[in-house]
Order: sequence, then structure tokens, then C-alpha cells
Amino acid sequence: MHVFTMVVLIVAICAVGDIIKRIFDVKKIKASNPHQKDIEQLIAINETLNNQVKMLENRVVTLEKIVTEEGYDLKQTINSL
Repeated sequence: MHVFTMVVLIVAICAVGDIIKRIFDVKKIKASNPHQKDIEQLIAINETLNNQVKMLENRVVTLEKIVTEEGYDLKQTINSL
């Protein structure tokens, strides 16, 4: 075996070992995060609230259109209640 072949082989072994080490480190970090479930629940709640805000914004736009129409008499409607 030539010297250069041994050097390449040693470098390859070290590179593969480093990759394997990094894979195990990433798995260890993912497994050690006890708050992942809480984070996922908060994300779901946030999405729900964002959808509700969009729905309410649409309703407000509709109400603004109704109130600002030419033929709409707010005072008469309030008095009739």
C-alpha cells in the first residue's frame, strides 16, 4: 500500500466518522427537546387565532360597507331597536 493511498484512506475514515457523529448529535438534540409538543400546540393555536382574525376582519369590512351606504339610516335603525 502506498503512502498516498493510506493518507486518502485515513482522511476518508475520519470524514465518515465525523458524519456519523453529527447524525447522532442531531438525533440527540431532537430527542432532548421536551418542549417540542408544547411548541406544536402553540403553533396550532396561533393558526386558529389567525384564521379567526381574518374572519372578523372580513365581517368588519362588510359592516363598514353597510354603514357607509348612501341609503342606510343608522339613526332610524337604532331608534327602532
